[in-house]
Amino acid sequence: MPNTRKKAAIYGTVILLGLIIIQFWSPDIEKPPVTGKIKAPVAVIAILDKACSDCHSNEPKLNWYDKIAPASWLVASDIRQARSKFNLSTWNSLTVAEQQGLFWEMVNMAISGKMPLGAYVLLHHSAKLSSRDIDVLKKYVSSLSAFQPGDTAGTAAAERQFAAYRQNHPALSMVPTAADSVTYVPGFQKWQIISTTNRFDNLPSIRVVYGNGIAARAVADNHINPWPDGATIVKVVWDITEDKNGNIRPASFNNVQMMTKDNRRFPATKGWGFAKFEGTKLVPFGASASFNTTCYNCHRLASDYGYVFNVPPLTRDPKRGLFNTNGLGFITSFANRKQQTQSILYGNDPAREMALAGNNRHTPGEVFNLVTWKQTDNKYWYGSFINGSLQSVETLTIIPGLNGGSQITYRVLEGEAPKDSAGIVADRQARIDLILAQRPSVLP
Repeated sequence: MPNTRKKAAIYGTVILLGLIIIQFWSPDIEKPPVTGKIKAPVAVIAILDKACSDCHSNEPKLNWYDKIAPASWLVASDIRQARSKFNLSTWNSLTVAEQQGLFWEMVNMAISGKMPLGAYVLLHHSAKLSSRDIDVLKKYVSSLSAFQPGDTAGTAAAERQFAAYRQNHPALSMVPTAADSVTYVPGFQKWQIISTTNRFDNLPSIRVVYGNGIAARAVADNHINPWPDGATIVKVVWDITEDKNGNIRPASFNNVQMMTKDNRRFPATKGWGFAKFEGTKLVPFGASASFNTTCYNCHRLASDYGYVFNVPPLTRDPKRGLFNTNGLGFITSFANRKQQTQSILYGNDPAREMALAGNNRHTPGEVFNLVTWKQTDNKYWYGSFINGSLQSVETLTIIPGLNGGSQITYRVLEGEAPKDSAGIVADRQARIDLILAQRPSVLP
């Protein structure tokens, strides 16, 4: 027994001496000058001060135990990493667009419970965000949206882009590759469409998500966490226009984003390689491969779905099955804010060519399918919506008519007849006019 106490005393002395010695290597937490604090309502600043500023600013308020090694090593590392993502003390060095983008990401991280870090909250109970705090942040970030319905400048730009697209859309002379070696995939337009989504945050847009055969099967089988190697997902992004009736339509083509699953090539980002190609010239985004990590850090919000946004498990809603196009191709996607619906218009080659020509000289053989879903909140991004339950599938066909002319057949193949904003079943002719009035979205 005495020997045991003696050994315990020796061990205790060694540990104490070790703790004393390592204090000489305890890092200093640098506090650079504050050059431009974030400006926001008092209630918002108060939330940021209690939950974010200790790591994401140059004014950390450290407790005594934060300054003692080895805890101080972890604290210093967390602060360095946090400041590299955003710094509330140098906020004015960012463009307005960068500020808005970061704040939307900040709010979504808070909603998901990923920020502030659990380990930090464990030692700093006051940093925990309440539901009221979240509501304050959501209300503030929603007020930052730059989107305004009836944007005439945006509409004019879209008209110019579409006119050029209608006259000439040649094949790519050279396939672009991102800095992290993810290469653009020509021909993805023939892949299965997985979902359609829109955003009303700092990047107001409408998006269509495609998946290659491996990705589409993974979605159909609910095998998305993890996704299988070889799965490739493509998201096409357009700016939007909106009229007084809440009709949201694609405006200018903005970019194509790609994710490809390859555990061997991208082990540091859970096997995902990311790429973004901007504008109709498909200019690769990102000067170095480090942007792959930036993309992954955002996609961590969707870790439950294998780090992929906009793909809810089909088992949650059997009516949201992948739509079988039966060989029809994508023409356009649109939504209605008032009716809370999202739609995709498909067509065969003659229908798409006629829609592109826009001369209303329809000929027999054209087939259009309009698929409409109920809009639902996007679980992983506040300010975004995704297609939910299937509401209707309408088909319109141009068939031979009398005296060598043509006539139109229309019917609802699936679901209920669509209704207008007042809840009244839409007139048949109104639906025909709506379908035939759609023009193709600009695609690379």
